[in-house]
Amino acid sequence: MDEFLAAQQSLRTPGVSGWWVEVLGAIGEDRKASLLAAAGNPRISHRAISTVLGQWGFEVSAPQVGHWRRNHVG
Repeated sequence: MDEFLAAQQSLRTPGVSGWWVEVLGAIGEDRKASLLAAAGNPRISHRAISTVLGQWGFEVSAPQVGHWRRNHVG
């Protein structure tokens, strides 16, 4: 089994982590809760979320936010 784990660890992972992995790992719990609440609220646009993320120091486009919301937000 150790051989398989070692082989797996030596392989490059496909693709890249999504921007949300970096953002959610870098912001505090209050901001994380606020971002996830906004993501689940259909009255808040992708553009509005992108704008706030930019104010927080993360350059994320509105289409990127839309993709994240459609595919990763419950």
